[in-house]
Amino acid sequence: MNELLEQLSLDQTFFVELALIAVIFFALSQLYFKPFLKLIQARHKKTIEDREAAERLVQQADSKMAEYQRFLAEERTRLKKTVEAALLEAKKEESAILTQARDEAKKITHETLESIQQQQATLKSQLQADVEVLAESISERLLSRNVR
Repeated sequence: MNELLEQLSLDQTFFVELALIAVIFFALSQLYFKPFLKLIQARHKKTIEDREAAERLVQQADSKMAEYQRFLAEERTRLKKTVEAALLEAKKEESAILTQARDEAKKITHETLESIQQQQATLKSQLQADVEVLAESISERLLSRNVR
């Protein structure tokens, strides 16, 4: 084995240096590498937990959005029914008002027609009386001229 060491140009300092490197490596791995690896693992774990939490929040937000959309659709339907009911009620009221207005207009027209007919009858009787008086007056004048 000494021959192999001489052939590779290695002496006893090589083993001392190798032992020092091994001790330094184990010391550094305990003091520096393990805490650094723990930090990396903790960061990785935290990243995964944060991602999972974010996914849960996204699912909750999607659930809330679906619930909001459902509520909004229900409210739109309810509002549409309310508007339709109000329009139907307004049309009924309009129909009632128009019917009442037509009836009132018919009543006024009928009363006016009766009044006109009464006035016509009164004027006719007055005109007849005036015609008779005028006819008598004309006949008296004509007769009085003929007599002279």
